[in-house]
Amino acid sequence: MALILIGAVVGFFSLYKWIHPSPSCLAEFDLIITGAEIIDGSGQEPFFADIGIKDKRIRCIGDLAGAKSQRVIDAKGLSVAPGFIDVHTHVERNVPTNSPFLAPNFVQQGVTTIITGNCGRSFLDVAKFLKLLEANGSQVNVATLIGHNTVRQSVMKQSSSAPTPQQLQAMSSLVDSAMADGAFGMSTGLVYIPGTFAKTDEIVALAKRVARRHGIYVSHIRDEAAKGEAAIREALAVGEKTGAHVHISHFKAQGPNQWGAARARLDLLKSAQTLGQTISLDQYPYNASSTGLAVLLPSWLSDGSLGNAQRKLSDPATRARVRKEMLAQLRDNGWNDYSFARIAYCQFDRSLIGLNIAEVTEKRNAADATSHHANAVKAALRHSAATKSETEVESKLLQQADTVIDLYTHGGAQMVFFDMDEDDIETIIKNPAVMFGSDSSVRGEDGSARPHPRGFGTFPRVIGLYARDKGLLSVEEAVHRMTSLPATTFGIGERGYIRVNYWADLVIFDRNRILDRATYEEPLSAPDGISYVIVNGSIVLDQNGPTTINPGMVIRHVAQSEAQPATP
Repeated sequence: MALILIGAVVGFFSLYKWIHPSPSCLAEFDLIITGAEIIDGSGQEPFFADIGIKDKRIRCIGDLAGAKSQRVIDAKGLSVAPGFIDVHTHVERNVPTNSPFLAPNFVQQGVTTIITGNCGRSFLDVAKFLKLLEANGSQVNVATLIGHNTVRQSVMKQSSSAPTPQQLQAMSSLVDSAMADGAFGMSTGLVYIPGTFAKTDEIVALAKRVARRHGIYVSHIRDEAAKGEAAIREALAVGEKTGAHVHISHFKAQGPNQWGAARARLDLLKSAQTLGQTISLDQYPYNASSTGLAVLLPSWLSDGSLGNAQRKLSDPATRARVRKEMLAQLRDNGWNDYSFARIAYCQFDRSLIGLNIAEVTEKRNAADATSHHANAVKAALRHSAATKSETEVESKLLQQADTVIDLYTHGGAQMVFFDMDEDDIETIIKNPAVMFGSDSSVRGEDGSARPHPRGFGTFPRVIGLYARDKGLLSVEEAVHRMTSLPATTFGIGERGYIRVNYWADLVIFDRNRILDRATYEEPLSAPDGISYVIVNGSIVLDQNGPTTINPGMVIRHVAQSEAQPATP
């Protein structure tokens, strides 16, 4: 009887609150969203209510029938969620010095906040970068990490040497300054120059400075293919020795010899977390990666400078050693040739865009059998001790390796590598600790380039394909992992949920239509099903496309207790 009475009282007050909303719900609003299904970022079941926005924040969630507003969006039949947080972007080159920062491909995905400075590359002067954004305006909210490669390059150029005590102190000071200026942590790119030259103890020393300010250690680990497990263990060792929260970027298992290894790699993280480590990770939901051509060559080649590397490659013995190491890596990862590696952009020869390395090799050989390139290949083959006994297949592989070297010496190329297995992608996406990052920069309208489609499709693809269509996770959980989970993990306050007094970052979409349309052949296609995107209470995308408003804010890290992400 007592329980029934308590239930009746609770029900009465709930009804009273609905009929008599709080004073904040009686105000005049800047924007009201009516009739929407609210997916609030918590991962719980959606509910229906109106949302009132005033002075950039959500001021009321409830029944706003009859309330006054400067603008009303009728969202009946649609869903509204917190704006998506892209935890892994690269926009340093896209930020202008005298005009607003525009990010249309992010906005069209429903992204309202981006975290840049990943894979070891960032602005060195974080304070200057953030002040530039504040002065000129931004379409989206921006947070940053400090990049270890950038810091090391500033102090040591491209030297492969271990830092002297003085150099390590100089790097530590740069990390300290960046953290004091608002960086959320430090990123590493241990497959890239010069980060690949750093030993674990160097990373540990710098990560300690980050942990001291409750920052996060974000790593593009040293290898994601055959040596991937060892690379994961190195990242975990950094966390263990420093107490830093470890976040592994674009988690994957690359190469046929590693396909099926995703489960074991996730189990390795889970074991570490049961021992008390704080770990999180992100993913882009595609079977191809994308980065520069240089990752196909041994890192020692780049010690010093590109000019130094070119001089080394002019020596036949050095060139033969480079090819030998390249093909050894190719076989270790399970590839028969370089056909998995496709050119996304090549500045010095745009006719190569869209071709893979095997096709480029065939094209060049067919163009002129007596060309300088063909002669160089023949000369290189003569210097190979295995030339007399090698098969036709081996000869083709050596020619492909020479194609890679030739492209590298002419300035390189941006690549798309078709190197992942769909089963691994789905294994990773089902893990509740996984967040999402496009690993993209701002995409332009250059039709000659053929970049990775993740720059236009990551977030709609997760919701539309993997959640709604494949049922690997619920739409509500997908939204949670795009919003409140990254906000909590990185320490981004008052965002990631639809809650009263939180910043009004919102995306309105049709859960039955949302889907990516960008493909490897047409990578600049905007997704379907996203109707409105709202950043700090202002509409940056409506049914006519991106608007001209730039309401984004700079988000600075404030030291706080470390977040506790979901268990892998």
